[in-house]
Amino acid sequence: MLVDSIVVLINQLDDILVIMGIISGVIFIISLLLIPYLLGLMPSNYFLKNSEKKLKIRRPFNLIKLILKTLTGFILLIVGIIMLVTPGQGLISILLGLFLMEFPGKRQLELKLINHNLTFKTLNWLRSKANKPLFKR
Repeated sequence: MLVDSIVVLINQLDDILVIMGIISGVIFIISLLLIPYLLGLMPSNYFLKNSEKKLKIRRPFNLIKLILKTLTGFILLIVGIIMLVTPGQGLISILLGLFLMEFPGKRQLELKLINHNLTFKTLNWLRSKANKPLFKR
């Protein structure tokens, strides 16, 4: 009885499931291409404790740049959360999104995350795909 109901529901949602599968595949391919590139844009000394940067907004262009960077980070964060249940690099997308966004306590969170050896090795492996020097910590 329950199995029949599930089969009927899947048959009714067949088109939606196909569209979701296609979108998931596209997000997966984009993440494979985009994440190493974005990690390559970060300086190799980004995670050194003494390389903490102060947020400076001197001109309107800097504010626009900050808003775009934070918006990109937020989009990566949301897409990363989606990729936790669909194919893709969900955790790496979430980390990259957090690194791009600006919020209080961000630096402490970054240092805590990067001190996890598996995370550090994975980020450096992806960075090597972009032919960039490895991160230092």
